[in-house]
Amino acid sequence: MTDKISFPSQEWFDAYKDAINNNDEYAESSEGWGVDFNGDFIFKVTNMPVDDLDIDAMPEHLQDELDEYIEEQEGEGYVGYSYVGLEDGECTGAELIHGPDEVDAGFVLEGTYDNWVELTKGNIGAVDGMMSGKFDLDGDMQKVLQYTDSATLLTEVAAGIDSEFAHEAYGK
Repeated sequence: MTDKISFPSQEWFDAYKDAINNNDEYAESSEGWGVDFNGDFIFKVTNMPVDDLDIDAMPEHLQDELDEYIEEQEGEGYVGYSYVGLEDGECTGAELIHGPDEVDAGFVLEGTYDNWVELTKGNIGAVDGMMSGKFDLDGDMQKVLQYTDSATLLTEVAAGIDSEFAHEAYGK
């Protein structure tokens, strides 16, 4: 049995929310984020390697999440969405969602599964990832650049979670 938390999963996003809210440096650097504007994010993960996974080897709760939240989309492979609510130094919510119409978010950050894995491992920074084209941002880039330190800390917080990745843990 592993103590690692599967990314992406609801359990991982619960840990992410807790880690954000327990990070005083993030709270300080993101003071004002989402005040008088919608600072919430949708994370869109494309090209998830579902066909390369041994689904039967996955814990039942992960199989259920895969069935409920991941769907194949033309030209983007298997796609999953999550929501992260951010306001004034606090994470107000973090959860898997069915799609972008389910929540009201000011930003959508989109990237391939492989790039999300690299970001979650701390090998790609959020801002660097956007600037290099590894991630696409739908939202006010100027706002994000004003809070570069906060974006960097969000990546560091994600990298601090002891994560396992589906393709590594359950690959065929």
